[in-house]
Amino acid sequence: MHISQNISRLNKKGNDLVEGTAISVSVLCLVHCLALPVLLLLLPGLLGIFVQSEIFHAAVFLVIAPFAVLAFGMGYRLHRQAVPAMLGLVGLACLAVALMPGLGEEREYWITIAGSLLLVIGHLLNWAKRRHGH
Repeated sequence: MHISQNISRLNKKGNDLVEGTAISVSVLCLVHCLALPVLLLLLPGLLGIFVQSEIFHAAVFLVIAPFAVLAFGMGYRLHRQAVPAMLGLVGLACLAVALMPGLGEEREYWITIAGSLLLVIGHLLNWAKRRHGH
């Protein structure tokens, strides 16, 4: 019984680490999007060009996506509730769509904000359901 309790604790800590990382990265993405106009006013030049570049957005997406998929998969395995994963995956899809060329800056901005919010809400629901075992 002692060994199985230790394994259960390790699994819980691993799940918390993945979910915590996924939430953190998603929140950072949302903060980036909301703070970008202010940041561009305060820090012109190369920094402004970098944070506005498609390469930056693609790089952030490549960090967010694997953590999100892993966190939602682990959460679903524990609580068997599809809603958090569905919200998160729709959020990821929005972020992917926002990377497509030709959308225009304003559309890209709002699609990214919507995707980030859905992703964060999905992670928070996933976290809560894992914690309460529902």
